[in-house]
Amino acid sequence: MLYIVAALSAEARPIVEKYRLKRVHSLPFTLFENEEIKLIISGMGILNAMMATSALLGHCPPNENDLLVNIGICAAPKNFKIGEALLIHKINYKEHSYFPDILFEHQLKESDILSVDEPVENVLQTPADMESYGVYKAASRFFRTHQILFFKVVSDHFEPQAVTKELAQELISKNMQDLEQVLSSARYVIKKGEIFTADEKELIQEISEQLTKAQSDRFVDACYYYKFHRGQPLYQKGTLHESGIKLPDEKLSKLQRSEYLEQLIKTLTL
Repeated sequence: MLYIVAALSAEARPIVEKYRLKRVHSLPFTLFENEEIKLIISGMGILNAMMATSALLGHCPPNENDLLVNIGICAAPKNFKIGEALLIHKINYKEHSYFPDILFEHQLKESDILSVDEPVENVLQTPADMESYGVYKAASRFFRTHQILFFKVVSDHFEPQAVTKELAQELISKNMQDLEQVLSSARYVIKKGEIFTADEKELIQEISEQLTKAQSDRFVDACYYYKFHRGQPLYQKGTLHESGIKLPDEKLSKLQRSEYLEQLIKTLTL
C-alpha cells in the first residue's frame, strides 16, 4: 500500500486524477483510495498533519512493504527555482532534527526543510513548510525511516500571498513524472525482498535486545542504511566491522548503552 499525505486539495488533485482515486468517508478527514493507494488531505499545519497521518495509519495499519509519502509545496530561498522538486533528507523543527532515509538513486535535489508553525514571509536559508514534522512524527510510529518520503515542490521565495490553489495544483502536476520515478525506486528498494541473511537477523535481534526500543529502532535503520549503501555482509569475521557491531561482553549500564549505540551507528553509517 502507498499512503499519501497532502495538506491541500489542490496538491492532491493531480494524484487523485492520475490514479483515479475514489472518495471514501471512513475518517474525519478527506480520504481518497483505490486498491493500492490511500490519500488523505490533512489541512495546513503541523497539528493537522500529525492528526491526519495518525488517523490514516491507525485506521489502516501498514506493513513492512508499505510506503508513505508527504507531498506538497514549500517556500525556499532564491537559490531554489520555482517549480523545482525536492526530496527531503532532514527535517528541522525547533531544536530537533529528524532524518528520513533515502536509500535509492535519483535525479532530484536533496534538501533540509524547516517545519514552521505559521506561514513565513521572512527569507530563510532553507526550504520551509508547515507539515513535514507532523507527518514524520506520526508516521515514524508505524514505519522505518526509509519507508517515509517527503516530496516537496518549491512554490515561492517566502511570498505566501503569491501562492494560489491553481499554482499549487499546477506545480504538483508538472512534477508527476518525477514523483512516479521516486515512488517506483522507493518501492523497488522496499520490496527487494529479504535483505538480511538469517545470521544477520539473529545478530540484529541479539543486539536489539541490549537496547531500548527507541535505540533499537535507530540501530535497525542504520543496518538498512549499511546494507543498501554498502551492499556488504553486515557481520563478517575478519572485517573492520566485526569489532564495531559485535555483541557487548557484559550487561550495559544506561550510559554504556548510549555509548554502545553511538558506536554502532558510527560504524554502520560512516
